[in-house]
Amino acid sequence: MADCLVLSFEDDGFATIRMINGENRFRLSFIEEWNEKLDSVVKNEDTKALLITGEGRFFSNGIDLAWLSTSGDDSKVFMEKMHTLFTRVLTLPFPTVALINGHAFGAGAFLALACDYRVMRPDKGWLNWPETAINLRFGGPLLRLARAKIPPGIVQREALLFAKRLTGEQAKRFDLVDAVVEEGKMVETGKELAKRALGRNGLGREIVFNMKKDIYGKEVDMSKL
Repeated sequence: MADCLVLSFEDDGFATIRMINGENRFRLSFIEEWNEKLDSVVKNEDTKALLITGEGRFFSNGIDLAWLSTSGDDSKVFMEKMHTLFTRVLTLPFPTVALINGHAFGAGAFLALACDYRVMRPDKGWLNWPETAINLRFGGPLLRLARAKIPPGIVQREALLFAKRLTGEQAKRFDLVDAVVEEGKMVETGKELAKRALGRNGLGREIVFNMKKDIYGKEVDMSKL
């Protein structure tokens, strides 16, 4: 498979990972590429925050189910590595912002959920966990991530149990995204959210990483980090 991710660094301390493979579906090679890019981001000491986005109609359309159905023994390895990837994103030692440019379904929605902040468009793209609608269960690691990030009660009922497709405005009302802006303003908005998180004096990587582990450790398995 051709490269699915493009990594760029900017002089203002922001790194951006852009998914460029159409629907940006998750398979084993995609996860391996994700980890390679994250290694590069973490090694770059000038990185202060990370933006994650897609292009066109999709942020990410979730797991490549056609590939998974024929992957044999790789399916178990894939699921374990995917869970570990989401935990890694959840605990990166700097602010992370998902710029949800288009549809974010299933694993794509979980990737966005693992970020510290989320920005959506008002005109295009759904945020959706479709598992109930396609007769699948979440499994323990994904369910714990969902519980760590999705408010209990009505939001869990609508977003998780009944698999509602949420527009940007609906996701904002449910506190699942932090801002809804037109596509041309997503990068600016994402950077502003990260800058506010860092504050005037910045935040040390070690304390950010440790605080994330402290906050999310009861819900998400940190043993492989």
